[in-house]
Amino acid sequence: MTAVLFSVLVLAQSHEGDLFARMRARQQEVSRLAAVIEQVKSYPQLGIDDPAERGRLYLERSRRGETKVRLEITAPETRILISSNGGYLLYQPRIKQAVEGALSGGGKKALFSGLLTGSSGAARQLERDYTVEEIDGTHLRFQAKAGAEVHCEQIDLWLDVRSGLPARQSCREANQSVITISLTEIEVDGKLPEGVFEIDLPPDVERVKG
Repeated sequence: MTAVLFSVLVLAQSHEGDLFARMRARQQEVSRLAAVIEQVKSYPQLGIDDPAERGRLYLERSRRGETKVRLEITAPETRILISSNGGYLLYQPRIKQAVEGALSGGGKKALFSGLLTGSSGAARQLERDYTVEEIDGTHLRFQAKAGAEVHCEQIDLWLDVRSGLPARQSCREANQSVITISLTEIEVDGKLPEGVFEIDLPPDVERVKG
């Protein structure tokens, strides 16, 4: 999983665009978010799944639109990713390594996680490379346009009825593998743990430039 992370996307005045625009507007209103996160990669052609990754997601956005994110995977092994102020830090305790670098759009794969965190870059890429279809009142489908260079050929996005925010999404890759990310126990604008966007690295951790 990469760094995860709001302007409203202006779409054509169509029924399909309304739900996505409302979702983006709702994301703009959120200043803090905490949730349990789970990611699973499935291989339908083989009938198998990778072990699920589970942990917590924290997000904080200032009035100026600056966003901080902490993605902390705790199972099957600990991995912590923090992004803020245009940079990121990925800490992997098992191998005692911390990778630091600058965020530069995040690449094609970052679009997928950017939908959950409300990244304005993700919205721009969607507008450029995908068509959007409203399946029902909580389900959006994004289909890659012909010739678009994308990682996910199809993205399905389901909204949480209570909060109006994205709660589950799936990415169908070119080889038909499917990545699904789910958020549960979503808390909006509550108090976040003190120092949640900081990591006190042990002295024996190797620092690597990303």
